[in-house]
Amino acid sequence: MARAGVRGIPAGAMWIVAMGVASALHVGKLPPALPVLARELGVTLVQGGFLLSLIQLAGMTLGAILGQVADRLGPRRVMLAGLLVLAVASAAGALAPTPVWLLGTRAVEGVGFLMAVLPAPAPLVATTPVPPTPADATGEVTALGLALAVLGALVGGMIL
Repeated sequence: MARAGVRGIPAGAMWIVAMGVASALHVGKLPPALPVLARELGVTLVQGGFLLSLIQLAGMTLGAILGQVADRLGPRRVMLAGLLVLAVASAAGALAPTPVWLLGTRAVEGVGFLMAVLPAPAPLVATTPVPPTPADATGEVTALGLALAVLGALVGGMIL
């Protein structure tokens, strides 16, 4: 039996949600930073648009492949590797001397984000005592992801 976390939610499920939160904040961190990036690195509007869309591009191009990798290696292993890739790429992006470097690190962040969140539903449902219906789970995950992206933008705006 899974250890209980907060309000009877299994601890394993809470860790998976925490990984999702950490990953989702990376999506919303960029919009408030664009004026600073334009001023400090000379990032143009077109480059800013690419920076914003690289995570979606990773999802469109690599989703099926990384899903198969997660099936073969196991979701936990791929999710942890994704968090590591996300953290390293984010740190490298913070040190970016040029817009091209920043675009490259953001592309790697997109791969790390995908690795961290794509395999999450299967172990989350497996650790939940009463699994939600697929429609409920999709709605909840989508709402949480959007809320966290907004939170990332708000916190990023306050920090900058």
